Amino acid sequence: MVLTIALGLCGVLFIMLQPARLLLKGPMGDFAGKIFSSMFFCLAGVAGAAQRERLNWQAAALLMGFCLACLGDVLLAIGPVLHDPARNKDYAFLMGAAPFFLAHVLNLAVLLSRGAFAPWLLPLLILLPVLYALLWRRKILDFGKLGVPLLVYALLLGALVWAAAQTVGLLRWLALPAACLLALSDTSLFLFNFGSKKEQERPASFSWLVFFPYYLAQTLMACAVAFV
Repeated sequence: MVLTIALGLCGVLFIMLQPARLLLKGPMGDFAGKIFSSMFFCLAGVAGAAQRERLNWQAAALLMGFCLACLGDVLLAIGPVLHDPARNKDYAFLMGAAPFFLAHVLNLAVLLSRGAFAPWLLPLLILLPVLYALLWRRKILDFGKLGVPLLVYALLLGALVWAAAQTVGLLRWLALPAACLLALSDTSLFLFNFGSKKEQERPASFSWLVFFPYYLAQTLMACAVAFV
């Protein structure tokens, strides 16, 4: 478990400190930093799986989820280095969001298989879609043509939190914070990308509200591989 945590935290430190920028300038430095950081949580997942006596379908699904998330990171990070990033922004965003969606579906299936149905937690399912819809209606968010897909994505995030809350034992202490951190990261990303007050340059808070919770969540999910 020590190796799993260490690898996961290396990913957190790598994305926050961005040492790749010392060798590569501009968008390519950010791109390289994102890729190496994502590789760390994939390795952390493998280290978590190595602690098991056998690899069941739940652990294998989480590992596949890490691979899909890494692919999503690559596709999202490649947007700024495209020849015409303004023209290809929405395309790159959708291409990157698709692997994340599939990764969350795998995580959801695993957590549902390890939880006990709790009807009083059902409001968690619609919490995020309702929040996004309200922000969209009040023009705090402007999803444009991506409104319906992003509301469906919000429903999946809510389902992930709901499923994690129904797990028991040590898995709950890992999965529930991870699901909440993923929801925080994606919600912050949407506010930065689709907020009514768009900024030309990302503020310093972007890394703390998007990258930090995301990579910390992946570290927790990598630890969960040993317990599903």
